[in-house]
Amino acid sequence: MLTPYKAAKFVNEQLEKAGLEKKVPPQMLYNYTSSRLNAGKKPLIAYTIEKGVDQKDLERWTKAYIEKLQQKAKELVEA
Repeated sequence: MLTPYKAAKFVNEQLEKAGLEKKVPPQMLYNYTSSRLNAGKKPLIAYTIEKGVDQKDLERWTKAYIEKLQQKAKELVEA
């Protein structure tokens, strides 16, 4: 089972591999997954109580998050 805390570790490893100095706190992934589910909302990253965070959806979200951060960095350099 992939917990939100293990998911944060995965995201941070991918951020480091991408050369980004940003780190996401575990609480951020908790808020995006189980906290939203507990509040009756749809999680931003696929999550079920039984199976935890969906690895494939976490990979999708991480890729999009890295692309967003890289785009912001590029815009700052160009400004």
